[in-house]
Amino acid sequence: MEEESVVPIAWTEVLETGHPDLDAEHLELIEHCNTLSDLVGSSGGWTEIVAAAGRLAEKCSEHFRSEEALLEQTGFPRLERHKAQHREIERRFKELIGTLAGMDGSRAEHRKAAHSVRTTLVDILFRHDLDYKSHLQHAAGR
Repeated sequence: MEEESVVPIAWTEVLETGHPDLDAEHLELIEHCNTLSDLVGSSGGWTEIVAAAGRLAEKCSEHFRSEEALLEQTGFPRLERHKAQHREIERRFKELIGTLAGMDGSRAEHRKAAHSVRTTLVDILFRHDLDYKSHLQHAAGR
């Protein structure tokens, strides 16, 4: 099987929410995602890939709870919609992890499915989470 080289997701200023705890969690999610991408791209063991995808999904769920608590505390007006997006992402992750667990990693499409986690994380960071960035900055007096 041919190795696939993937450029790691880099932390960039545009991802900064201005809240140190959330930014640290986002950076941790990026690191987990980059580890998964490395495993997928270097033909890592399938069991290890599935476990890394599961850890990333768990870290996302943990992050969602702390993010939701902060957004509730600061009165984010679109909190319920944001929570619903989180639940949908968690459902997609659960479904994907189940699908990956039923595969053996022997085919290119198996690795492509594992790599789709990256797309989901990028979507979370750039589309969903940037929705509340200005709210948090305003709440912090910036």
